[in-house]
Amino acid sequence: MRGFRIAKKQYLEDLSGEGSRLYGGRWNKKGMAMLYFSDSLSTSLLEVLVHLDFKYLSNDFGYMEVEIPDTLVNKSLKIKDLNSDWRDNPPKSSTINLGNNFLKENKKLALKVPCAILPIANNILVNPKHKDIGKLKIIKISDLDIDSRLLDSTKL
Repeated sequence: MRGFRIAKKQYLEDLSGEGSRLYGGRWNKKGMAMLYFSDSLSTSLLEVLVHLDFKYLSNDFGYMEVEIPDTLVNKSLKIKDLNSDWRDNPPKSSTINLGNNFLKENKKLALKVPCAILPIANNILVNPKHKDIGKLKIIKISDLDIDSRLLDSTKL
């Protein structure tokens, strides 16, 4: 399975999950390290843009493409498996608890979940403390080249 992650270049190769440990997220509480990837670069960009003002997305950002062996991915969570509040903001305990349980069980390296922004797409949660984290293969690291029209805040 391919995964994509966008971050500031200085943090791009950091696979510790430290950012999510410090701040928490939809699928993990503060104090629990998790890596968030998306199933496409465009979905990853949506995930960044929903949290970050366009004007702050600069040449400072890059992306990483990884390969996660399918045998290390837990079953995919489907929308029908989730509580009706799974897309709420701020995130509710239902999704946070699901992610925390995935981390605590520590059975698989990754878990595929629906993207709250665009539910037809998926995000991939990775447990950075899993024994097989070394099998996550970095395929590509590159600058993030975004059309300047998207970043032109005068149109917003």
